[in-house]
Amino acid sequence: MNPASDPADQLPPLGLSWGVKRSFIDYIASLPDGSVSATSGAAKADDSLFCFGPGSGDYDVARGTGVLRFRGDVRLAGHHGMLLVRLLDPWITFMGGSGVLSISTGDGGGQDRATIGFLSPARPRQSDGYLVWDHVDVVISPEGSELFDGQYAAGQPMDPLFIRVSQ
Repeated sequence: MNPASDPADQLPPLGLSWGVKRSFIDYIASLPDGSVSATSGAAKADDSLFCFGPGSGDYDVARGTGVLRFRGDVRLAGHHGMLLVRLLDPWITFMGGSGVLSISTGDGGGQDRATIGFLSPARPRQSDGYLVWDHVDVVISPEGSELFDGQYAAGQPMDPLFIRVSQ
């Protein structure tokens, strides 16, 4: 099947979809007080995928550079408040053949960012008026490792992410 002619129902949800790390999500689910919430533009798509709504962006298709902004607040918690991972308003910054996944630190109106992952995205495919990135590899950054309290070492693969935005 030609990816450029895939029907819309085979496209990822609109925005940024990411499962974070399946083993971590399973761990949270196994805790007696484990909780997962998705609000403010984010939603839980299934047992292992979070979708962040599309925001603004300035991605240049010809150059493969720019920023795509997404909105939403995902919180993964447990251990009576001792464990909290918050993924707030992610952005992806494309720089040619690489990319950076960052989240808002909650300060500065979303402008203060923490880099949580590095991406190796291919060029997007175009489908039905959308730009689509499928199965984008993500490795955790040093700041991302800190976010997960060192559970995952910098450079360790996380789950792939998917992006669909209007052209």
